[in-house]
Amino acid sequence: MTDHMEGYKEKIAALQENGELSQETLSLLTEMLGELVEMNRSNKALRRVILKGQSSSMSTRLREALYE
Repeated sequence: MTDHMEGYKEKIAALQENGELSQETLSLLTEMLGELVEMNRSNKALRRVILKGQSSSMSTRLREALYE
């Protein structure tokens, strides 16, 4: 997934260099990419918890997040 995010960053930079992005579009894409990075980090953390075998003693909040 990290490779995909780097690719997205490169594509955004290329579009910006060519002047093909408005400031509003660039702002939106940057915000979306930031959220994607955060979601990826969160997913990795949740996977680590599951892989450690702590799924039987998960907190209610974590269990609900996983079932969403």
